[in-house]
Amino acid sequence: MIPKLAFGFAQEIQQTLNRTICQDVRIRAVQRRVESVPVFTVGSGLNRQNLTKPLGFPVRIDQKAPRIWMNLSYQVRLDSAQRYLTVHKSYFGIFSDESLETCLCHFDFERDKQKYTGAHVQVHGKSAALDALNRVGDEKRPLDKLHFPVGGKRFRPCLEDVIEFLVDERLADGRAGWRQLVSEGRERFHRNQLRAAMRRNTAVVEEFMREHDSQD
Repeated sequence: MIPKLAFGFAQEIQQTLNRTICQDVRIRAVQRRVESVPVFTVGSGLNRQNLTKPLGFPVRIDQKAPRIWMNLSYQVRLDSAQRYLTVHKSYFGIFSDESLETCLCHFDFERDKQKYTGAHVQVHGKSAALDALNRVGDEKRPLDKLHFPVGGKRFRPCLEDVIEFLVDERLADGRAGWRQLVSEGRERFHRNQLRAAMRRNTAVVEEFMREHDSQD
């Protein structure tokens, strides 16, 4: 079951990109060779020789030289009930060069992360405020080492949020109708996250239903 779900998820990501800010991007899902459970990596440039390191791709809707590049990856597997596809890790990186050496920011998620918040954004640049706030031992800590929390496991930024950010901030151009597609995709994401939260918190759902019924 998981190969079909993972391949379908990769197609959904590909269509979202190519219908909004990209053209001819190919997104694939490939299975990791050594895992105790089936795990798929989803991204661009993956094949049997490259199972874990997706490649960057240009963000453009025409044949002009790209100004911006993106690298994204997902690690997906079945949930504990072995029924629903779950994102274990995700990464959206925004770069100004094809070699992916000059990063603007990246949005990360790692389920059950302990050291810092699992859903976060890291911004590359210089900050006089951080230079002033760093304590002894942190004097040389750059801005991109800070992990800014963004919504937690359930309501973290999705791909549609990143697309909206790029177009609204004039970093990328969007195709006609891109905003409607983004809105619909984000609604599906939020609905899926809400359903997952409900499955894991049935007591809260029952409490809500009792309160709702009592108000009718």
